[in-house]
Amino acid sequence: MNCCHHCLECPHDKMCINNVPIFRNLSESDKRKIVEKAIHRTYAKGEIIFSPDDIISNLFVVNQGRIKITKISTDGREQVMRILTVGDFFGELSLFSEEQVNSTAIAMENSEICIIRGQDIKNTIISNPEIAIKFLEAFAERMQETEEMVEKMGIYDIEQRIVKTLLYDVPSKNNEIHLPFSKADFASIIGTTRETLSRKLAKFQKNGWIKLKGQRHITILNYDALEDILYK
Repeated sequence: MNCCHHCLECPHDKMCINNVPIFRNLSESDKRKIVEKAIHRTYAKGEIIFSPDDIISNLFVVNQGRIKITKISTDGREQVMRILTVGDFFGELSLFSEEQVNSTAIAMENSEICIIRGQDIKNTIISNPEIAIKFLEAFAERMQETEEMVEKMGIYDIEQRIVKTLLYDVPSKNNEIHLPFSKADFASIIGTTRETLSRKLAKFQKNGWIKLKGQRHITILNYDALEDILYK
């Protein structure tokens, strides 16, 4: 952790919670109440924000950079559960439970996090009940994402997981994909090793289905062939 400062030291129109959808409809005074005791902390790439068995009672908001939430699988591999970008938040379960966390939050690049006290969030929920609904909606969305991940691991083989990620889970434009994560994280997301991922991607390229450019750029050359793999 390199440095920290209070949120209100930032320009008012750049308060981190302005980037968070669940807080956007709050009045400016309510927003200031939330962040007046919040702090911004910067984390270097690879730095751990929290890890299993830590007890936390804060909400973490990504103000700059990217954060990955990981767990260790039964076979000892790191499993990426979520990748968070600007405006995303994490640590929300700790607001309503005093149990130790069972995941690790790691900065994927130099990042700035706004850390908001749990009690300040609770006070806001009491005075603005609609925020509770927003939290429930966020919980439901994340539960659905987790269920989809479990389903993907259970019914898809490695090649199908790769295809699903390329065609549906990462942004693309005109069949051009710039992966928002490293090959190591890609492998972790789909539950395999980096070596296996590289071997499968090389096979896809040899078959004329994709073209690899550097570490993160992929061009889809034969969409139908990839879909055939997914729905075989």
